[in-house]
Amino acid sequence: MVVLGVVIAVRILAALQNILLIVLAAFVVSLGLQPAIRWLEGKGFRRGTAMAVLILAGLLVMAGAALAVVPVIVDQAAQAVSRLPQIWADLRERSGVIGDLANRFDVGSGLPADFDPVAFVGPVLVTLFNVITLLLLTPYFAVSFPSLKLAVFRLIARDRREDYVYMVNRAVDLTANYIIGNLIISLAAGVVAFIVFTAIGLPYALALATWVGLMDLIPAIGALIGMIPALIVASQVGMREVVFAVIFFVLYQQFENYVIAPRVMRKAVNLNPALVVIALLVGGSLAGLVGALLALPVAALVKVLVTEFLVERRLETVRGDAPEENLARRRLRGSLGSRPLP
Repeated sequence: MVVLGVVIAVRILAALQNILLIVLAAFVVSLGLQPAIRWLEGKGFRRGTAMAVLILAGLLVMAGAALAVVPVIVDQAAQAVSRLPQIWADLRERSGVIGDLANRFDVGSGLPADFDPVAFVGPVLVTLFNVITLLLLTPYFAVSFPSLKLAVFRLIARDRREDYVYMVNRAVDLTANYIIGNLIISLAAGVVAFIVFTAIGLPYALALATWVGLMDLIPAIGALIGMIPALIVASQVGMREVVFAVIFFVLYQQFENYVIAPRVMRKAVNLNPALVVIALLVGGSLAGLVGALLALPVAALVKVLVTEFLVERRLETVRGDAPEENLARRRLRGSLGSRPLP
């Protein structure tokens, strides 16, 4: 019966994997909103009102950005889409590798005979449903977080609650820092891309840079995904622009992965740069895009758990068991240049 119950539980979890990932993502995002909600509560707002203020502020920011940037992006994107058939025809007439690759894909002949619109529209609708569900669940989790936390703490023995309260508060702070750090990295990618695209004379620079910034929200590979439209447009300008765009994306992706992201995330979630890269790889392998997005806050939480409940207690035990004369020798060895034990 136990084995049968485990098998059924595993099958249920596998069937509900998508929903569970959305719920987990909404909960993590709600944790990132907690510092802002607490700040508004300190100003006299009730918790629900504070959440409403944050939603209104987010809508105003999005509306302002839309009024300032979206018309230009839509105009540039429309121009680029209207020129796509001509761009593709020019690419197919080119000699060399670009022409060979373009001729392998017959885009101008219309849709293939075996094209299934349901198979094409289905993933788009699923993605849209997931995003809407995420946006709906996040405010509920954010508002009810104190009651959820209180319900869990009631199940913990009183002499252990202080440790768990610290752990939860630390997890909330790390998650908020992670979300802010990820937004900073994506903003930097979009700004740098816009500067480079403008410098090399690439058309539709703002639209392409905005796409790069949005895709850069995807850890590790986001900038490479954002590279594809830029390379298509650059190929219409000239081979020099294509080479410059490829060099920029390759160098910037490496610079972001090994310099910007580790430094920002080390300050945001207090993780070693090597652990940042490993966590992204593991999260992406286990749960795809959502796993990569949740990898760093989960890794930071695991670090807090290991540090507080294993490392610190083990160090206290070792220090308590060590005789005083051994401690004196360690101090003496340290003064002579040998590194003392912790």
